[in-house]
Amino acid sequence: MTSKPRAQRMRASPSSCRTTVDTRADEPRTEARHWRALGTSVDLQVADPELLDAAADLAMEVLTAVDETCSRFRPDSDLSRANASAGHPVTVSEVLIGALRVALEAAEVTGGLVDPTLGELLVAAGYDRTHASLVPCREPAALPVRVRSDLWRELVIDGATVTVPRGTSLDLGATGKAYAADLVAAVVVSELDTPVVVSVGGDVRVAAPLGRSTSWPVVVDHTLAEHLDGTGAAQTVVVDAGGLATSSVAARRWVRGGREWHHLFDPRTGSPTSGPWRSASATGRTCVAANSASTAAIVLGEAAQAWLTEHRVCARLVAADGRVVTTGGWPSEVGSRHTGALVGGEGR
Repeated sequence: MTSKPRAQRMRASPSSCRTTVDTRADEPRTEARHWRALGTSVDLQVADPELLDAAADLAMEVLTAVDETCSRFRPDSDLSRANASAGHPVTVSEVLIGALRVALEAAEVTGGLVDPTLGELLVAAGYDRTHASLVPCREPAALPVRVRSDLWRELVIDGATVTVPRGTSLDLGATGKAYAADLVAAVVVSELDTPVVVSVGGDVRVAAPLGRSTSWPVVVDHTLAEHLDGTGAAQTVVVDAGGLATSSVAARRWVRGGREWHHLFDPRTGSPTSGPWRSASATGRTCVAANSASTAAIVLGEAAQAWLTEHRVCARLVAADGRVVTTGGWPSEVGSRHTGALVGGEGR
């Protein structure tokens, strides 16, 4: 896959709104591919239907590479090997190098609100296997005390080697699916020269070759599951470039020690977030940028609106009581005629 190095240079800056409403947008492409990878659902469409099979093959190849190198749940992955040798350099693949570079940039841009060094906290809370494999557990969870909230600054990338800071382990849950979506889109455009939209667990990326424009309807909701059963807070927008991502405390929940947990932790406290937002959706120049902003918003709670405004992020915050707050010119509903729209919401 010759486009991997290109993906390593993707920037995670959350600024710049790239989601626009275009009521004249073309009707959605009805042909699509749907499958599961990285423990979640994947949806793919291209502007040239005759290239769909080739695009799906490329996407599957990319996602397999991401899973084999970046999964915390595979003992043979490069990420697991690096975590097991914390404090020592480990040679890893360029796919993981790219994932870690964008994760570090997300941490830098958000001031540590998006932190790739929360692996030990998640494991201690019971998220020690794929979400589909989790079962309720009565054993209490004892979370380790975080001495510092900026240990991500000590993650060292040197050429093809990675050194995980001692006393931590890496988890790429905050940026991994978005990185995969960005990588799939980059490879499809590079190899097939066709506009593409891909959703990896609800993290959506739209891309097109230079000189070609495109627009795709995307349904924004709390979670993919809630959209399917009609219990969410759906809105359809049109994405013409870049990424759109949703972070939600309604997805990826489990029970341990008689307590219900969710996967979004506040790096400043070392505990699950407890703010007012049930979900946060954001746009960005890349899907990683969008997901960095949506995750930061959940972590920030009531302070999210001011942060998103300061960073010029188009975002939509939905509270547990149904209150909706938008920033940065978040688009209005485009109507119901886009029946083939992808769904952007926290994955299932």
